[in-house]
Amino acid sequence: MTTAASDKLTKGQRTRQRIFDAAFRLFGERGYQAVSLRDIAAEVGITHVTVLHYFSSKDELLAELMVHRDEIEREAAAAFLATDHEADAEYGGLHAPALRWMVHRLQVNAREQGAVPLFLKISTEASDPAHPAHEHFVARYRTLVELLAHGFEEEFSYLPADAVRVDARVAAEHLIAIADGLQIQSIYNADTNLIVDDVWQYLRLLGVVSAPPAP
Repeated sequence: MTTAASDKLTKGQRTRQRIFDAAFRLFGERGYQAVSLRDIAAEVGITHVTVLHYFSSKDELLAELMVHRDEIEREAAAAFLATDHEADAEYGGLHAPALRWMVHRLQVNAREQGAVPLFLKISTEASDPAHPAHEHFVARYRTLVELLAHGFEEEFSYLPADAVRVDARVAAEHLIAIADGLQIQSIYNADTNLIVDDVWQYLRLLGVVSAPPAP
């Protein structure tokens, strides 16, 4: 969050933001199970009771933290997609901004290894319709599939007329499944670069890129 944006927050909103920042940092460094609300309170410099004023439990804090991070990511994605893009070597010749954004997001995830286990935990728990974040994740995946499907439609339009291609929505669903599956594996495999590398291989199999991106 920028300084200008932070200045517009109320005192309570700033405290929530500080709790989110501390929780994300500690969960990433130590693991979710090893961190208590008291640890987070100490990191922020507030009392345990103050944390409980905003979040009734650690699970509630985690759920709201991941939703909060998704909201920030949506804003970042909108800014990325609104930028003019050329099919340059950095993105392996991809034309569609949506697909370029997906690759960019996976590259960021590879650098933020602590975020992956947290996302997987909350997204798995949210599969229960009674979970408070369930509808959020339903909408999240629906939006992501639609976004990437449009990206594949655009990318396929550049292929020769006789090229073999799959349905754009199926390609989007497969890309998400590959990315999520590889991120699960990355928890047990220290080489997170495999996620991005394997996604590039899938895109090459579809014929939408012809060479790996420039390093």
